[in-house]
Amino acid sequence: MKKLIGVFLPFAVALCAQAGVRADLRAGGKLYEDQKYGQALAKYNEALQKAPQDENASFGAGAAAYYLKDYRTAEKAFEETAEKDGKLVQDALFNLGNAYYRAGDTDKAADAYRQAIVHTPKDKEAIHNLQLILDQKQNQQNQNNQNRQNQDNNSSNQDRQNQDGKGQAEQNGQDPQSPSNPQDQMNKDDANRVMQMARENEYKKPTQSGAAQGSSVEKDW
Repeated sequence: MKKLIGVFLPFAVALCAQAGVRADLRAGGKLYEDQKYGQALAKYNEALQKAPQDENASFGAGAAAYYLKDYRTAEKAFEETAEKDGKLVQDALFNLGNAYYRAGDTDKAADAYRQAIVHTPKDKEAIHNLQLILDQKQNQQNQNNQNRQNQDNNSSNQDRQNQDGKGQAEQNGQDPQSPSNPQDQMNKDDANRVMQMARENEYKKPTQSGAAQGSSVEKDW
């Protein structure tokens, strides 16, 4: 009898564990339907502790985390579900793409959708979501190209304006690098008048003895 008990005891323990997992999954599913996602996630995690390879538990955990907007946790759960390669692999790959997209990683999202399409080529939702991402990327690239073109055009126009302004300034006898506001122009005119007065009243040194007056004039600056 002892041998029989020894033989059937592990089987009995396995049955109890399975029963516990099923209970956790049922409880998690009920909480999920009631939109109590935090409690549902806890129940699915309890099931995973008892049965780490249970794809229903990992998938449920991913779904609950997704609706909690805990996308990193959702990603991990969906990745684990996909790696188990069971009946839920297709849904896991699709939802993995959704989680990556919500987290802002469109490159990984596109890869996940591609994997889903490779697994099930007729998955219209995966095809649709992948196309949306590709369209968004193309539109962004077009916008970036347009922005660069606009910047180049603006730069070219500014260069032409600067060249036109320089040419006009040279024609007017102005320093192209000088400020063009009225106050600066007035200061420049005042400086010119001062210089002109200085030239008209330049200091004359005494002439040398025997030389004609004014024949030896030097500037005192």
